[in-house]
Amino acid sequence: MELKVFLKETVCLRPSEQSKKQTIELSGLDRMSPAMFYTVFFYKSNNLETKSSFSKAEDIVVERAKRALQKVLVSWYPAAGRFRIKEETGKLEILCNDEGVTLVTAETPAKLEELGELRNYKPCYEKLVPQLPVAENISDNPLIVVQITKFGCGGISIGLGGSHALFDGVGAFNFLTSWAHISSGKEESDLLLPNHSREALLNAIGASPNSSPGCGSSSISIYEQAHIVTIQDLYGIPMQAMASDDKCWESALARFGQIDNQAGLQLVTLCMKKETVETWKRLAVQRGMLSKCSTFDVLCAHVWKARVKALSLHPNTNICLQFPVDSRSKLQPPLGKNFTGNAFVLASVSCQARNVIEEPLHFTIQRIQAAKELITDEYVKLYAKALESSDKFFPSMRELTIITDWLKFPLDALDFGWGKVSSLAILTTPVPEAAFLMLNLDESGGFSVRIGIGDLHVRDFTANFTNFNYP
Repeated sequence: MELKVFLKETVCLRPSEQSKKQTIELSGLDRMSPAMFYTVFFYKSNNLETKSSFSKAEDIVVERAKRALQKVLVSWYPAAGRFRIKEETGKLEILCNDEGVTLVTAETPAKLEELGELRNYKPCYEKLVPQLPVAENISDNPLIVVQITKFGCGGISIGLGGSHALFDGVGAFNFLTSWAHISSGKEESDLLLPNHSREALLNAIGASPNSSPGCGSSSISIYEQAHIVTIQDLYGIPMQAMASDDKCWESALARFGQIDNQAGLQLVTLCMKKETVETWKRLAVQRGMLSKCSTFDVLCAHVWKARVKALSLHPNTNICLQFPVDSRSKLQPPLGKNFTGNAFVLASVSCQARNVIEEPLHFTIQRIQAAKELITDEYVKLYAKALESSDKFFPSMRELTIITDWLKFPLDALDFGWGKVSSLAILTTPVPEAAFLMLNLDESGGFSVRIGIGDLHVRDFTANFTNFNYP
């Protein structure tokens, strides 16, 4: 549908208290993909105080959220900073200079119910996030952009764009939770003080063990890091590009406020009932003699199987599944729950296409669980050190499937004072083909999967995903 959105105000919000000017050195985990990540959160009018009273108090509600954002930026000061390239190293870093975040307020006469299922991506959603002009250099653009849009029905959307180098998923949700916490009038003292410093991680990387002489050196090409399973598994997959340092991001980040063209891809969201997942978990434990089986294990295996079948790859094709694992507690000493930088490393499963297509579900789950077990303190340090190499690699996304776990993110905590989240839609992501596993907010206990997949394969993927008959 055509969505008419009228912009009311665009402001640059700075922290309510001035922070100490400083520079945050980023790790290789941060610098792997500093592109923007866009999400829209929807709040239906029946979650508001009342439709009529909200109309009268609209300015008060929005102003409260704006003031709360300024307050949260005091402790989350890197979000108000800017990127820059350190000339001596060619590496990306964050200058914490209180330049602020961009916040747009808007309204539309459209009603949320006219959009259909809100979780399904629609091109018109791109009007619900700030569209920034192309910048001359990366230091001109904010790292966080927000748009609050009021709908004709009294509903609200919050469109958020943030650089993946600033926060990982855990960090981003903690930032949103803190903002919502303050906006809803709760005590700021209840919030966990965030830790933005990468120093502990960088020190751990510097002290990482080497599996063989010279193997862990940051000067060694990433392709020679044979001790990292994730990188080993990518050897059999064609590489698309390489770049010498972080300056390869400069032109892309200068226009990162714009939504990327998803030509040739459809962003599909499919749902699954809790009962189906619980049945598969029980059968996998029984048939595979597993000690446990998580919801992520089941959905990850199922999505991988559905995608590989849909792509009609040759049975002997080398394929790979990778999924992020949070290393906050795995690294020694632990980074802590309040660490906001990127702490996820990729676990990896590699085999031939015929294996995933033909083997029982519990076999594939066993592969996933075995990959998790490899993520130890030593693995995290070696993996992060490998990323300090100057090489950047971009594997073919046909053979590689990336699946991200959003199942445990506290969506219920994102109440800004006008009710809980009714639905969310993911827009642009650094890797458009990646799959995201989430709770289905429209169905209690259910799950949804959002994935980018080629136009030619959508029908087959959907058919495979909705086939619940495993032998």
